[in-house]
Amino acid sequence: MNQSEFNFLNMSDRVMSHMLVGKLLWENDPEIVEVVEVIKQQRNDITAKGALEAGLSGKGHTSAKDNTLDTLAAKTCKLSKKISAYAKKKGLLELIPLVNVSLSTISRGPEKEVINRCNAIKDIAVKHIENLASFSVKNDEIELIEKLISEYQNHIDNRSNTNISKSSSGEDISNDIGVIRHQLDILDDLVEGSLEDNTFIRGYRVARLIDDYGKGKTLKNKDEE
Repeated sequence: MNQSEFNFLNMSDRVMSHMLVGKLLWENDPEIVEVVEVIKQQRNDITAKGALEAGLSGKGHTSAKDNTLDTLAAKTCKLSKKISAYAKKKGLLELIPLVNVSLSTISRGPEKEVINRCNAIKDIAVKHIENLASFSVKNDEIELIEKLISEYQNHIDNRSNTNISKSSSGEDISNDIGVIRHQLDILDDLVEGSLEDNTFIRGYRVARLIDDYGKGKTLKNKDEE
């Protein structure tokens, strides 16, 4: 929710509190009772969705993703050093610049580029695996790099799904606020037209205007039309 929506809900909560205080004045009016119940239900829904949205944090996925990427870069760097030693010993001049790299070089730039570098070095290891045994390059080491790349992608996918869920929840809350806004607009007229207690009506007007920077009519701008 944005600040305007928070402000609107603060105002609507105050209006509901004021209505509860004066319940004896309207509890036998079916139209007012119906509007109040709709607002209460929508407000309860917003509270539930707000709690859900608060729990949909992408921070955990981001931290896990970063840790996986760091581990991947470090493991790939170790592998590259072994391949580099092999390439230098065998005089494989075209291979040397591809694998004679530092950790900072592997980790540099956007994450996608880091993944591509790690993948490329892993593929080189696979291609030359038969000649790398004496350089302590093992299949388990290559499989670990493949696993870390897969884990990284899973973190990306999970974070994207979380963001989609948060966006959907936020849209639902905005829709609920729209319903409350419409119901308050109806309640404005019902309080003004159906009730006779001027003190209660004045209190309603005050509550209705608090922090309402939202869209639609309030009692104040109704009078100014």
